[in-house]
Amino acid sequence: MERILLTTDYPNLTELEIHHFHEEIALNYFTNKSSLRSIFQEQITNLILINNDTCAMTCSSNYTAKIYAHILTFFKNLKILRIIEPSVVSYPPLSLCYLPSTTFSSPILTHLYINVDEFDDCLCLLDGRLKQLTTLFVTVCCAFKSSRIIHNMVSL
Repeated sequence: MERILLTTDYPNLTELEIHHFHEEIALNYFTNKSSLRSIFQEQITNLILINNDTCAMTCSSNYTAKIYAHILTFFKNLKILRIIEPSVVSYPPLSLCYLPSTTFSSPILTHLYINVDEFDDCLCLLDGRLKQLTTLFVTVCCAFKSSRIIHNMVSL
């Protein structure tokens, strides 16, 4: 990926689709030290990740804080985020319930396609942390009756 994107200038590049995405890609390329930083931070508005990490590999809340939240912070112009399963293997779901409300937030994200750990995570996504969100497509991994009270729900 790096060799291709650094070969020439791509001033109109706004969408990036990464197949075989895994945690190491985020840790190596989605950093301020990356040679691709300016492309990612300034140009990419639509990011599609075909996630190859598996649920068994990591704790969902750690993965959320370390990878998903970092993506929203690092890609400064990101409006559309799609995280897709490569096959029947599930990737680590977004898990927000026990994290601060500032962990996964964006003032400009309009579309989000992602797996969430439980239904309460959907409610957390609608608590105002994604103010411009117009489209939310989620798959809930564990749907059970919630015992939590989610405050600060915004009007839809």
